[in-house]
Parts: sequence; C-alpha cells; structure tokens
Amino acid sequence: MSEVGSWEQRQKIRQKELKRFENSHTPRRWIFWLAVTVGIGISIVAIGVYFYQKNGWTTPLEVAGNIITVKRGGDFQSALNRAQSGDTIVLEAGASFKGNFVLPKKNGTQSVTIRTSAADSELPPAGSRIEPTKHAKLLPKIQTVNSDPAVRTEKGAQNYRFLGVEISGDSDKYVYNLVSLGTDEKRLEDLPNNIEFDRVYIHPGAKGKSRRGIALNGGTSIVQNSHLTGFAYPQEETQAIAGWSGPGPYKIINNYLEAGAENIMFGGSDPGINGIIPSDIEIRQNYLTKPPEWRGKVSLKCTLELKNARRVNISGNVIENTFDDLAIRLTVRNQDGSAPWSTIEDVIVENNVIRNSGGGILILGTDDNHKSQIMKRVKIINNLFLNLDSVKYGADGRFILISGGEDITIANNTVFHDGNMITAHGHPTKNFVFRDNILSHNNYGYNGDNVGVGKGVLTRYFPNVFMSGNVIVNGKNIPQTEVYVPARNFYSPSFQAVGFMDLSKNNFRLSPNSIYKGKGWNGKDPGIDFTIFEKQFVLSY
Repeated sequence: MSEVGSWEQRQKIRQKELKRFENSHTPRRWIFWLAVTVGIGISIVAIGVYFYQKNGWTTPLEVAGNIITVKRGGDFQSALNRAQSGDTIVLEAGASFKGNFVLPKKNGTQSVTIRTSAADSELPPAGSRIEPTKHAKLLPKIQTVNSDPAVRTEKGAQNYRFLGVEISGDSDKYVYNLVSLGTDEKRLEDLPNNIEFDRVYIHPGAKGKSRRGIALNGGTSIVQNSHLTGFAYPQEETQAIAGWSGPGPYKIINNYLEAGAENIMFGGSDPGINGIIPSDIEIRQNYLTKPPEWRGKVSLKCTLELKNARRVNISGNVIENTFDDLAIRLTVRNQDGSAPWSTIEDVIVENNVIRNSGGGILILGTDDNHKSQIMKRVKIINNLFLNLDSVKYGADGRFILISGGEDITIANNTVFHDGNMITAHGHPTKNFVFRDNILSHNNYGYNGDNVGVGKGVLTRYFPNVFMSGNVIVNGKNIPQTEVYVPARNFYSPSFQAVGFMDLSKNNFRLSPNSIYKGKGWNGKDPGIDFTIFEKQFVLSY
C-alpha cells in the first residue's frame, strides 16, 4: 500500500472516531447551553425587577372616555393626578395599591369617583352596609407602607367619592390617621370639601396599629354604609372617626364603627382656624360597639363624645358595650386653651338604643379650666336605655351625670339602670326639663355634691326645674318613704307594675290597662313613643 493511500485511510478512521465522540457528548453540550441561557434569563429578570422597584415603573393606565382603569401593579397616584371632574377611576378588585396617595385639588363641580372594578350587582345595594366577610375579595386595597396616611387631601381638594374599596396599613409602623381629610389648614378655602366614603372597609394593618380611621376636618363630608373596625390599643385613645378642625356639614350614616376610646368624636383638639365649630352633624342609624374581649386589654372610654359641636342630630343608632364609663359624653371643652369659642349647642339625641353600659349620659356644660362657652339647648328624648349595669359594665350605672349648661331637656326615655337617676355636681343647670321618663330610683335617686339626696338636689342644682310625668320605679326594694317623688310625678313599686305590654320580651309599650297610660305631659304616655321611635330606628335591638 502506498503512503498516500495509508494517510487517507487514517484520516477516514479519525473522522469516524471524532463523529462518534461528538455524538456521544451532544446531551451534555445541550444541557450546558441550556444552563447558560437560563442563567442569563434570570439575570435579565432580576435586573428588570430591580429597576421596576427603584424607578416605580408600573402597568400603564387604561383610559376610555372618562374612565381610567388601574390594574394590579398600576400607578394609582398617576390616575388621581390625571382625573378630571366627573371621571371614574376603576381599581382592580382584590389588587393592592401601596403608597401614600394624595387627592389633588381639581377644577369642576362633579366628583371624581374611585371605585372597585367589581360590578354594582356584586356590592351591597345603595343604602346597605358593606360586610367584610362577604365583600372583602371584591375590594381593591389601598395601603400605606409607612406612618403616613394611606389617603390624604391636598389643600383645597374637593369632590371625591370612594365606593367599594378597602383602606388599611401594610407595615409595622404607627399610623396616626389612615385617612386624613384636612391637616393643619389655616384658611377656610384650603379645607377639603365634598368628600364621600360609601361602602368602604377601613381597618389597621395586621402588623401595625392606627390611632384613627378617618380624620374628618373639612367642609361637606359623608361616611356611609361602611365598616371601620379594630381601632383599639393599650395606653392609646383611639377613634374610628374624629373631627375637630372643619365646619362641616358631616353625615355619618349606617356604619359599623369600632374604637377603644371614642367610636365617634368631635372636638378633642383645638381647630387651626379661628372660630371653627364642627356643625350640622348627622349621626344616624350606625352600630357603635366595643368587642367585649377588649376589656382589660386596651384603653377604653365612652362610645360617642362631643367637645366642640353645633347642630348635631344623633338618632336611630345602636350604642353598646361601653365599659367603665358612661355611653355618651357631652363635655364642652376649649381643649388646648386657644379656642374660647368652643361650645356645644343645639344637640338632639333621640330614638337610640343605648345598652350594656356602665352609665347613660354625661353632660358637662361648662369648662372652668379653659373658659369655653356654656352648653345650650340639648335634648335627650325618646331613647331606650338597656342594662346600664355597674356590676357587669363598671362605672356607677347612673342615667345622668350633669354639671351646668342651659336649656337641657331629658324626656320620654325608658331606662333600665342600677345607679342614680341624676347625679349633679359643679354648676347649677338653668332651665332644666325632666319629664315623662320611666326609670328607677334605686338607692339614691337624685344625688348632688354637698347636698346629699332628694329635694335638696333639685333646689341646689336645678333652681327652675320643670319635672313632671316621670314614673319613678323602686328599683332596689328600699322603703317607699325613702323614695323621693316630686309632685306631678308617679311612684311604681316595680317595673312589672308599670304595665308594659310584655316586659319579658322587651315590649316596652304601655298596655291599655297601665295605670300610667296618658299620664304624661299633654296627656301622652310616659316613656318611649314607639310610633316615632320605629320610624327612625331601622336596626333590631
């Protein structure tokens, strides 16, 4: 064989061996290059996520006519900035939008609506309350991730409506106000105006705490059909809703409200604008409560308090579970000494069920420390007070604790309590009317500082009192001779003897056979007029 032929043969053998080698290693090379590709892909994704988070890149807004849709990952603040009068911002149901969102000042008279993408048919109908257990999955979540509010207003912001959203915290930070309508404005034109929350769920985050649900400091503001829950902590006075630095009007209607200190409060801090008194306040058909398990664990106070307010209607509410305090406090107060115009005037508390409490109502009509105005024209009429029980709920089980004020009327209330009817102290009350109530004398009946019990209390603290038509029940089986019953009023040895339709079933109408039927002022019945009561009261008691 020639040398040339031998070389060609060797080359063919080598090529066969090389091809065999390559074929045997192809899977390993494929795996190698796959690994390299995946690694590069992951790196690209990681770099993209980093720049997304660093620069706040978001899903683009979808705009169609006057509807701006913000999907999961979208920029809610950009939508707020872009929206014009009459626009609707639709937030994806169930999505979270984290940040501190500002409602900008806009031109125009129509509201910008911020709402869930869920259909109206999936939400409770208008006028019905949101229920988190049923509706939470339908609600987009607006969440603060720091100590600042989740939602606040720019100076002069107006015409916004929230419908079907959830507002909360999402960090371990302390949040003073989850929603802040107004802050430290010094001019009326800078206050927010015409802001509404309808069927909204507001609560502290699971990891942090919030002192207050809504700070209500502005012009026309509405909170209705909503659920504000969980505002309670140790050594902390908390509120679901509080306002102190706006003129109103305010409507708080058909809400479920929980808070440790005051579920609702007006006043409590002096306003930033001279002469401001929160006014024209409607608190109607709400459920105000404190869960029993809070007792002994968080700071508790009354359930509703006014310190600086004018023209207030509190009607048709359930007010319950006030531990170690009276349920309602009307305490005129120039809180920080810089608002001597502070007052409580023209307040009516009517057609409410106030139950499971350490007492009824505190009326503090003067403020000796800071020289506020004298409380005037307050009416507590046609309310049902159940289980004002000092043993179960603390405090003293009193119906009324009072000092000072003018033109105070307490009439047509039916009261089940184990403390005094009236405890008076401090200043006399001018033009005091106490008529047509059904209540218990218990141990001391009328009690006053430095004058003991009985007639001397009326002489000292109510110099020109009108007291008539009250049915005074001997609630503690003390001798009848020790029960002081002024002229034109009536004594009953027991509640059974009053003649209710069915005491065992909480039917507190007077039966046709009651000896007190028609014995009230102007020939009407003492106690609640249930015909009026049931027209305004829509919740079951």
